[in-house]
Amino acid sequence: MKKIKAIIDTDPGIDDANAIVYALLDERFDIKLFTTSNGNVPLRNATRNLCHILDLFEKDIPVVEGYQKRLGNNTEDATFLHTKQGLGGYNPPQKTIRKPIQKDCADAMYEVIKANPNQITLFIFGPHSNVARLFTKYPDAAKLLKNIIMMGGAPVGLKTNPNHNSFNIRTDAPAFQITIDTKVPIVMVPSSIGRDGAYFTEKQVEMLKNTNDIGKFLATMFETYWEPDYKDKRIAGNDITTLYYPIYPRFYHTKKADIKLDAETGKTTPVFHKDGQFKIVMSINREEYISKMFELLKKYNNLHPKFTFLQ
Repeated sequence: MKKIKAIIDTDPGIDDANAIVYALLDERFDIKLFTTSNGNVPLRNATRNLCHILDLFEKDIPVVEGYQKRLGNNTEDATFLHTKQGLGGYNPPQKTIRKPIQKDCADAMYEVIKANPNQITLFIFGPHSNVARLFTKYPDAAKLLKNIIMMGGAPVGLKTNPNHNSFNIRTDAPAFQITIDTKVPIVMVPSSIGRDGAYFTEKQVEMLKNTNDIGKFLATMFETYWEPDYKDKRIAGNDITTLYYPIYPRFYHTKKADIKLDAETGKTTPVFHKDGQFKIVMSINREEYISKMFELLKKYNNLHPKFTFLQ
C-alpha cells in the first residue's frame, strides 16, 4: 500500500483535532512532521493540544512550533468557537509528555521536503504564516513539494453568508499571497465544504458518542462547536474533508481556477479555466463522506485498548 507522505501545518482547534485523530489512526498517512500555527487559538495552546493528542494515541511524530507573528496585521482568533484552550468541551491538561522539538519551523519543514523530493503533500489547516516563511527562506521548496492541500478560501461564500471571507485566509492574507505566488499545484477545500456539505448533525454527533471511546472524545469536543448562523445544529467538517481529499477524490467535485486575493479583506475570487493553479472543491457527496467517516471510526474500535481517558 502506497502511503501519503505528509507535513500537517495545523492550529488545533476542534476541527483540526478531529482531522488529526483520523490522520494518526489511518495507516494510509505517513506523517513526517506536524507544525503548529497561530490561528484558531493562541500558538502555545495549539502546540499543547497537538502534543496531548499524540500522548492520548501514543504516537511519536515530530512537532515543531511555528511563528507567533503573522505577516499581516490581523490578530483575530476563534476562541469564541473553539474555547480558550481550543478543544471545546474537552479540557486538556496543561502539561504533556511529548514536547515540540526546538527547531525553526521553516528549517524543519524544508528538511523533510528536501529529504523526500516531490513526495510530500503539505496539508494546511490554518493560516499560511508558517508556509509563507518556508517559501521565503527556501524558494526551491516549491519545486520539491508534491502538492498542497489546504482548508480555507470562500470563492462561493456560504449558504448563510454569500460574502463570507475565510478565517484561514483573512487572518494572514499576505502569507496566503506568498503561497499563491509559488505556483505550486493547490487543492483548495473552501469553508463552504465543511459547513454546507460535510457536517455532522446533532443526531450524528450522538451516534459518534455511542460508537466507541474515540467517538466519545470527538463528541465531547463538539459540545461547544455548533456552527453559528445556521438554523439547525451542525458540526463543520472543515479540516477532515481536507485530509481525505487524496484518499477519496471520488467524493469531491472540483473545478480548476486561479485565485485573485484581496489583501485587505482576505476575499478569494476564482478565475475558472482549465489550466488554473488551484483545483477548487465545489461540492462533496455528503452521504458517501459521512458513511465513510463512521466506517473508519468503527474500524478503530479495538485499536487502543488503553484508550480510556473519558472513563
